[in-house]
Amino acid sequence: MPHEDRPVYRDPLDLLRRFVPTPLKARYRVGSLPVIVETNDFSLLPTFPLETDSENAGAPTLEWKLIRDADAQDAVESPKILKTPSLTLIEMGPSCLIGIDHERRELLGFIGANVDAGTYREFILPLLCQVTRNEFSTDGLATSLAWKEKGILDQSEA
Repeated sequence: MPHEDRPVYRDPLDLLRRFVPTPLKARYRVGSLPVIVETNDFSLLPTFPLETDSENAGAPTLEWKLIRDADAQDAVESPKILKTPSLTLIEMGPSCLIGIDHERRELLGFIGANVDAGTYREFILPLLCQVTRNEFSTDGLATSLAWKEKGILDQSEA
């Protein structure tokens, strides 16, 4: 989607953009975890197969809310991760900020207008899947150790 075609959200009472409309919604599966993705930009919907298993309709889901931020214009940087028992923040420069609330099972991501589809598909989306598996699957410790080996987490974070 060209930058000028993307909807621009301006609300002076919502400086943190928590209430940006996300009219696009789809249900996926990341590993064994059902994930609902909501976004304001079609290009941020993953290209995974859609979740169609009605037997798992009652299973706890994780919600991803991905916001295309028209005001964030810089390039993506290497991820910096801050973890607490209930919250994980991943900052990749001013153009990409991701927060995961473990208790509410929600991931909120702000992705800048200059982040192209290739960078999103090849770098950010795999990171979102990896952090989802790490934080919410039963084999999270193994994933955390794999992150450490790949250099995504430093030694003190695993």
